[in-house]
Amino acid sequence: MKRMKRVVAIAAAAAMTASVMTGCGKSGGNEPAANHGEASGEVVSVDFWTAPQQVQYNFWESKAQAFNEAGITVDGKKIEVKVQQMPESPSSEAGIQNAIATGTVPAVSENINRGFAATLAASGAVYDLSGETWFTDVIEARKMEDTITNWAIDGKQYVLPVYVNPMIWQWNMKALKALGFDSAPKTVAEFTDVITEFAAQRDTTMKEMGVTHSFYRPSLTRPDQWWDRWYDFQMPYEALTGGKPWVEGNKLVLDKEGAVEAFELIGLFGNSIQSGEISSIWTEANPSVLVTINAPWEISLYRENNKVYGEDYIYGQAIVKNDGDTPYNFADSKGLVFYKNKSITDEEHAGAVEFVKWVYNKENSAQTDLDWLNATTMLPVRGDLNDNEIFADVMKEYPELAALAEAVPYAIPSIATEKVTDIQTALTESGTAPYMNEVMNAEPGNAPDATPYVEAAMEAMKQAGGLE
Repeated sequence: MKRMKRVVAIAAAAAMTASVMTGCGKSGGNEPAANHGEASGEVVSVDFWTAPQQVQYNFWESKAQAFNEAGITVDGKKIEVKVQQMPESPSSEAGIQNAIATGTVPAVSENINRGFAATLAASGAVYDLSGETWFTDVIEARKMEDTITNWAIDGKQYVLPVYVNPMIWQWNMKALKALGFDSAPKTVAEFTDVITEFAAQRDTTMKEMGVTHSFYRPSLTRPDQWWDRWYDFQMPYEALTGGKPWVEGNKLVLDKEGAVEAFELIGLFGNSIQSGEISSIWTEANPSVLVTINAPWEISLYRENNKVYGEDYIYGQAIVKNDGDTPYNFADSKGLVFYKNKSITDEEHAGAVEFVKWVYNKENSAQTDLDWLNATTMLPVRGDLNDNEIFADVMKEYPELAALAEAVPYAIPSIATEKVTDIQTALTESGTAPYMNEVMNAEPGNAPDATPYVEAAMEAMKQAGGLE
């Protein structure tokens, strides 16, 4: 699966050309329109934008066709959903901002992460769903009661989550066994033992196997790849702090001790980190690293290259302090939002809601999510993936997905702030990048003290994000 772009471009939308988009809008603005809809006869046309990925377009197009054929009406008018892909250049987020400014935004779209949702919510561009009965019903039908709390933005819910890729560790199983371990480590102590043993056998057993490095992460010192801090910092941070947040409102609430521990967990790899770019380590006959952060969108690629889950690679939970601690992780997750704009009539908004209600209602939600899983190999946001019989066959066929599904209830989405780019860039520039420069001169298993780097990063994050 092609990895989606994660670049949130906050450039001035008005400066962009409106010709990038097509849509039903007539004028800009973030207030809902009066009920003067673009109904043609007894039909209300509703625009739905998908992610700029063909498999997702195909999925939503099939759902729209089925919905349109069902003849669903609102106030006696038939709703017809029209599906198109959102633009990918310069980024899907920039395209949406341009559409909002020019009045060409759809009634509803997918492909929205929590961080960008915070930007949209701050400008009044999307609807709060938390008081909607249908929204509560969907949450119940998908067993999302625990998960949805992690999506709150200032106590409100603007996003209906669609999919989640829990970001955990992906281990070279053959290398682990050669080092004397039958399973992936769970605790900091077990993790340290594995890295220490790797260092001891680096020039012998590991070298003979072609495993030259313990960890692959070229982006650790690159501020321009700020979004990777979601994976290599937020993932261990959430696990080591019990799921604590970074930002609440206008305050930086990052747990300093937990941040130090997250830095130093990565610091344990020392000079055995592979920081050079490699196209796809896991498709090599003999992968050259012990562990990476998993890339679930590459599952199909692994299978195409005859990689067998449980033999060639295995997923290991986010590392926790003590055995039994909840293994919170970062959720590479996106969902649906409904747009407020003068170009969107009340009828169009109601039609968009009716479509999403139909797709995810109690009768249809499980089949919808199974269809999504089969189409994309990305996990739908549900709390019963390993318990609901409708998913049993696909989970049996894809044990790697079953393993990932265990991490879904503990997956926490990106921080909810419109300053996400600035904050995470500051984290890299003042924290992870200088710290990793010191780490790369240390022996594996001997992480340098990260305290001064975390302190510098926290101050820089406050300044960059205008936080207290």
